[in-house]
Amino acid sequence: MNGFIAVHCGAGYHSDSLKKEYQKTCYAACRKAAVALQLGGNAVDAVEKAIIELENSPLTNAGYGSNLSWNGSVECDASVMNGQTLHFGACGAVSNVWNPISLAKHLCVKQCDNLSLGRVPPCILTGHGAKSWAERMGLETVDDHKMVSARAFRNFKHCKRKLKRYSIQNDIKFSPLDTVGAICVDSNGIVASGASSGGVSLKHEGRVGQAASFGSGVWAVMSRDGLKPSIAACTSGCGEHLIRTQLAKNSAESLLESSPILGLDKCLKDNFLESPFLWDVPERLGGTLALRFDSINGEGELLWGHTTKTMCIGYMSTETEKPKCIISYLPPKVEAGRKAVVSGQPFKVSMQTCPEFKWEVTTLPSSNGSL
Repeated sequence: MNGFIAVHCGAGYHSDSLKKEYQKTCYAACRKAAVALQLGGNAVDAVEKAIIELENSPLTNAGYGSNLSWNGSVECDASVMNGQTLHFGACGAVSNVWNPISLAKHLCVKQCDNLSLGRVPPCILTGHGAKSWAERMGLETVDDHKMVSARAFRNFKHCKRKLKRYSIQNDIKFSPLDTVGAICVDSNGIVASGASSGGVSLKHEGRVGQAASFGSGVWAVMSRDGLKPSIAACTSGCGEHLIRTQLAKNSAESLLESSPILGLDKCLKDNFLESPFLWDVPERLGGTLALRFDSINGEGELLWGHTTKTMCIGYMSTETEKPKCIISYLPPKVEAGRKAVVSGQPFKVSMQTCPEFKWEVTTLPSSNGSL
């Protein structure tokens, strides 16, 4: 199957010394997703494979290497949205699950299960309940210390010292915002989006961010009739800012404007930088990676925008030899959290068939019919 995949390593600050490492990480994630598509997987499968690669990197704030909470533990958020079924699955503040994105995907896929006694499959699970559900589904779980990278532990100690020295509150300036995400469209026209995050450093135990919140971390809607384009988006930045503005949903829908790039620019200004829901926030830190796709002609546009200093992005078509990976910067002398930069790239996908929406999804085997 053909398709187009785009990933990001976060909207935040990416040091020049690690620039090549971040780009290599995006490169590898795009490759994994492309292989999944070429082996017959759909957009949801490709998003999962890409984010697994990002979660496994110690550079990112997702899965292994996530920021540590106040008590020094790793608690992850992740979500997946299938634009064909419009189903959403997420996990929040979950520990010990090696790849939280796989747990989120399982929850998304199992929305189609029919349970006895009128029970409804959960779309969001948190904490211990999420971990126990992952174990029943056969997902890999590990001891607490195996989720902690040397880099995350050093940052944890650094933030603790800063707090002690200056008696300041938890400040996102000291916290890497390298939340990861991926969006994809396959040659059947299916779009999907995923996000994974370890949250802000020194967060309170149990805190859940945008990566597990509906409409804030991910959004994906497949065109039903071809009259409107399909859209997908995933976000990064300060979770509380993104939740209050539902940036994933708003940024995806902004691409329905006649000029997607102007639509996204207006969205970041009106719905984020000047949002009434952020009236008490001096620096609005966020970023979005989004796509718009016309299934009739197979043409699409990839766009990204951010108010942070940098955003690391990679993208690839299954019909090209290798991914392209870049780091997007705010213009010189522009203060983070005050202005946004928006850019984009056209792409094309050779369609497999003329897409028609069908209420058919792959179901995963349940554990004795229980949740």
